[in-house]
Amino acid sequence: MARKKDAQAVPVAKTSATLNLILWVLIILVSVNTYLLWDTRNMATLSANGVQVKEPEPVDPVFVTISPFTVNLQSDQFGPRLLYAGLTLEVPSEKVKATLVKNMPQVRNRLLVLLSGQNAERITQSEGKRMLAQSILETLSEPYTGNEAVTINDVLFTEFIVQ
Repeated sequence: MARKKDAQAVPVAKTSATLNLILWVLIILVSVNTYLLWDTRNMATLSANGVQVKEPEPVDPVFVTISPFTVNLQSDQFGPRLLYAGLTLEVPSEKVKATLVKNMPQVRNRLLVLLSGQNAERITQSEGKRMLAQSILETLSEPYTGNEAVTINDVLFTEFIVQ
C-alpha cells in the first residue's frame, strides 16, 4: 500500500509545479499588457492635449561658389603643368557664407598658395583629389578675422582640369 501512495504523490508534485509555472506566466503577461495599455493611454492623453513631439526640420544646404581659376603646379617630367579648378563649399549657415564672401580675396589667396604647391600626378588620381579637398577644408577653416574659426562641411570640385 505504501507504494501506491508514493506513486500518487509524485504526479501531484509535478502538477503543482506546472500550475505554479502557468500562474507566473499569466501574471507576467497581465503585467506586460497592463503596462502597454497604460503607456498607450499616456500617448493618447498627450496627443489630445496637443503636445506633439516635433522632429527637427531638415536644413537646406548652403553653398558658396568660388569662381574658377588657373594655377601653375609644380613642374614634373612633362614640364610646367596647369590646374584649372572651380570649387563650391558647403557651409552650415548663411552667417558662414557671408563671412567667406566678405573675405573672398583671402579665400582665393589661400587656395592659390595651397594649389600651387601640388603635384600634378598626385591630384589627377581620385585619392589625391580627396586629400586635396581635405587640405582645402582645413586651410579655409582657419580664422579670417579674430580667433573664430569658420566651419566648412564639404569641398566640392565643380571643374578640375590638369594640363
